[in-house]
Amino acid sequence: MPVTTAIKIDVNQTIDQIKGLVTYDKKYVIEVINKTQYTLERIGAYNDSENWPLGDIQPSELGVAQFDCNSFSFAVNYKLKGGWGCIQFAASWPLVGKRKIAIGGINQDGNEPANKVWDQMNDPYDKSCSNGSVKVRAFMREEGKSITWIYEVTNE
Repeated sequence: MPVTTAIKIDVNQTIDQIKGLVTYDKKYVIEVINKTQYTLERIGAYNDSENWPLGDIQPSELGVAQFDCNSFSFAVNYKLKGGWGCIQFAASWPLVGKRKIAIGGINQDGNEPANKVWDQMNDPYDKSCSNGSVKVRAFMREEGKSITWIYEVTNE
């Protein structure tokens, strides 16, 4: 069962400053850093193994989920409530293979965009994309005993 937290942030803080706001004691961590004026409204997901652990992410908020399990592989579709478009995040730690991260900017409601981004996920390397309203940057970081999938959303 994931432990979730939501923390208000200053959008001018660096990722390292924001990361200092939370201490992790689980093996896996998902962080969504919303540096926009939009609510990220969860409107779909694809859950191959385990379930995407976060719901809506408010403006100027760090959404965090930390959990322990053998493996996971999932994706989510967020709508920019109060703005335009959708963004997708995907993360995977499979039993066989390598850890992966992906993002997308498919402007469509429902589960299908999350499924498409999950299906195209193939490596652990840093990613960036834009959907016309926001920019998204995604990367992974190891600190202590935790591995963190970080998704940063900023204004275009």
